[in-house]
Amino acid sequence: MKKLRRFNPFRFNRSLKLIFQIFVLILILSLFTFVKFHYSESRAVKAATSQPIGEAAVAAAAVAATGNPQNAKKNPEVVLVQPINDSILYLINKKKLNVKIQNEQQFPNFIQHRLVILIQIHNRASYLNQLIQSLKKVKGIDETLVIFSHDFYSDELNTLVESVDFCPVLQIFYPHSIQLNPDHFPGQDPNDCPRDISKENAKQTGCLNADSPDAFGHYREAEFTQVKHHWLWKLSYVFDKLEYTKKAADLAVLLLEEDYYLAPDALHMLKLMRQQKSSLCPQCSIVSVGSYETSDYATRSSVVSTNNWISDKHNMGMSIDREAWSQLKACAETFCKFDDYNWDWSLQFSGMTCWKAPIQVLYARTSRVFHIGQCGIHHKGTCDPSKIVEDVNQQLAGAKLFPSEISLESVGGVKMVPKPNGGWGDPRDHKLCMSFIQ
Repeated sequence: MKKLRRFNPFRFNRSLKLIFQIFVLILILSLFTFVKFHYSESRAVKAATSQPIGEAAVAAAAVAATGNPQNAKKNPEVVLVQPINDSILYLINKKKLNVKIQNEQQFPNFIQHRLVILIQIHNRASYLNQLIQSLKKVKGIDETLVIFSHDFYSDELNTLVESVDFCPVLQIFYPHSIQLNPDHFPGQDPNDCPRDISKENAKQTGCLNADSPDAFGHYREAEFTQVKHHWLWKLSYVFDKLEYTKKAADLAVLLLEEDYYLAPDALHMLKLMRQQKSSLCPQCSIVSVGSYETSDYATRSSVVSTNNWISDKHNMGMSIDREAWSQLKACAETFCKFDDYNWDWSLQFSGMTCWKAPIQVLYARTSRVFHIGQCGIHHKGTCDPSKIVEDVNQQLAGAKLFPSEISLESVGGVKMVPKPNGGWGDPRDHKLCMSFIQ
């Protein structure tokens, strides 16, 4: 009979100790790997989302370092500081690190069609929802890349965009938004001069931009200047930086905003007009399917006209191609230094004074794009677009849409050089604006 070995408690304790040491070592190695991975991921996010902006891209302003607004005058080149709204920045960076076309596998042919819809979005979810519902009904939307360009991040907006399943979608984020810079330029620095303070009093108080009121003696307001910055940035990004579009020589971009609503034949009409632009209006730099004119949809849905481009008549539903973008870039200094916070008035001024020839537009007499906005930057209050949408749909119910041919009814027009509306006298805005083109 085999003799059993006696139990040795000391040897058992040594075994437990060895197992415990191995467990601790594995735990330490796992923790080290976890930390290293997330540090690398953080660096990758920062690298992927950094936006070089020329001279304006200085890491910290003198006023941020010292708290003394007088120091800002000693270093006028410094206009930007690191975004400080870290929680929002993290969410945006996370999405930008994983830039990809939403629904790309369902709609693989979009890259063959060189028409892109580019939508500028702020924070009006109810309007954006209506725009998305109208896009869903547009014929040809499944072959069109729709890019949503944000200057405000929210879960509500993100959920809305991610719900789009009828076309390829891409989200981009304006990197110098007020939301990311709430108390530094391009946001409203607490040391900035109040809008209505006199220049004399501004200099006495030593506020940052005391030397730079606009033509009407007012100082910048960040919520107004952001729109023009965002408008130019998104065009520069899509035409010159975005991998999917930057090499497309025949690219055309339809510009929309969150409070627009489209007719079902908007893309059909735009493609028809762009195809015939060379014969109908070869000198036209802009093709627009939007119009503020009142016209009979039952009899005039196929009529187009030409005119000199005027901001308050032709700024809705406009499309530009790479040739027009090149003209705008060549005249960026004129655009960026014109004392007007409105991108459309600035475009008209640069187009009439700097472009090779005054901007002309080929536009639809019966609009395929409708402005349903009742509130926003200039108008505060309850945002309920449902009644306006109902009126638009009633108007379209009797329309003869999807014309097979279009007819030109030329109306000409005089050259109009607009006067500035102000709000854009600060050289920091000029530098930031110019940096998007550099």
